[in-house]
Amino acid sequence: MIKNTKLIFSFFYFKSIIFFLAIFISQVNSETSITAKSGDTLFKLSNQYGIPLKELMHKNNINDANKIVEGKVIIIPLKDNNNGKDFEKEKSNNDLLKYKVKEGDTLYKIARDYNVSLKSILSINNIDNEYFLKPNQIILLPKETVYKKANNEDNILIASKKVSYHQTSKEEELSYIAKIHKVPIEEIISLNQLNSRKKVKPNTKLKIRRNKTIKWLKYGSLLINWSDWIYLDGNYITQAKSIKNKSFFLAISCEKRALNNTLKDSYWTSWYFPNIDFEFKIINDFCEQD
Repeated sequence: MIKNTKLIFSFFYFKSIIFFLAIFISQVNSETSITAKSGDTLFKLSNQYGIPLKELMHKNNINDANKIVEGKVIIIPLKDNNNGKDFEKEKSNNDLLKYKVKEGDTLYKIARDYNVSLKSILSINNIDNEYFLKPNQIILLPKETVYKKANNEDNILIASKKVSYHQTSKEEELSYIAKIHKVPIEEIISLNQLNSRKKVKPNTKLKIRRNKTIKWLKYGSLLINWSDWIYLDGNYITQAKSIKNKSFFLAISCEKRALNNTLKDSYWTSWYFPNIDFEFKIINDFCEQD
């Protein structure tokens, strides 16, 4: 009888040790695992469990937060109440806004439209600046961001102040050209000795403002003619010179926050985003200056 009592006691003692050991291990690991259900993505699970998306992506070694992970075992980090300060460094999903990507969106365009740094968007979504956005994709933005209405009038505002010439790519109404540049039609007619008050033929370069003193500004290894910008289909073109004194054309798209040039073999390249400090400065000086 005594032997049986000792056996029963030993059994319960052993189970108690296992129970407390399990609790201890779960507290140390501070994470659990689930099997993802139909339609689950890391973005959805981060909202469901209140875990920062970046941490969830890192734990599961998954780079696409919108990828369907149905059937996969997903590690869910648990909130640690004893070390809450560590989580304060990460923005919770309550501090973020969801943005649905539209056709034609780029990371640079979204950053500009919402007046937030590109670096913040890249960090929050755990992506790099070469990441390709897809229509209807959801990305996260800081909650304090405010949509800054960036429409075609931005281009018109710049054209009205900084552009000396207007280049047509198709037949255009003279009244439309005058409206873009905020100058009287009569002034355009006089400067260009036009006979018509109506339409301008394609591939016509019109002088918009009277000659100014040519002003060349140095940006890094480039010299840029800052006084003779040409407006063409919402983009801006001027002459520039390389460090070897080679002349070429430089183009700026304020909408894309991108550059283009004819430095290589006198042909336009593809639009490219700035990588060097002076390239960022060129865009900022032209597109942001009053």
